[in-house]
Amino acid sequence: MTYLYLAVKAWREILIGLLAFILLICLTLLNHKTGQIEKFKQTEIVLQAENAKAKASAALKEKKWSEQQLKAEQNYNAKIKQIESDSRLANASADSLSKQLKIASSRLSSATCEAKTEYIEIESNVLSYCVREYTKMAERADAERVDKEKLDEAWPSD
Repeated sequence: MTYLYLAVKAWREILIGLLAFILLICLTLLNHKTGQIEKFKQTEIVLQAENAKAKASAALKEKKWSEQQLKAEQNYNAKIKQIESDSRLANASADSLSKQLKIASSRLSSATCEAKTEYIEIESNVLSYCVREYTKMAERADAERVDKEKLDEAWPSD
C-alpha cells in the first residue's frame, strides 16, 4: 500500500522518467537506423563505382574485338586479292602452256603418222583440262584457307 501511495504522490516524476526512458529508446533506434542508412549509401556508391568499371572494361573489350575484326577483314581482303592475282597468273601460264602444246602438236602432225598427231592432241587436251582443274582447286583451297584465317583472327580472345 505504501508503494501505491508513493506512486500516486510521485506520478509526475514517474511519468517523466518513463517518457525519458522512451525518448532514450527512440534516440537509440534512430541512431541505429541512421547508421544503417549510411552503410547502405556507402554500399551503393561502391556498387556504382564497380558498375562503372565493368562498363568501361566492356567498352574496352568491345573496342579491342572491333579492331581485331577490322584487322582480320583487312587481312582477308588483301589475301583474297593475292589469291585472285595468283589465279590470273596461273590461268595465264596454263593458256601459254596450252598454246605451246598446240603449236608443238601442229608441227608434229606434218612430221610423222596420224597416230602420233592424234596422241599429241589428246595429250594436249588432257593436260589443259588438268591445268584448269588444278588451278580451280588451288583457288578454292586458298579461299578456304583465307576464310579460316579470317575467322581465327576475328574471334575474340580474352
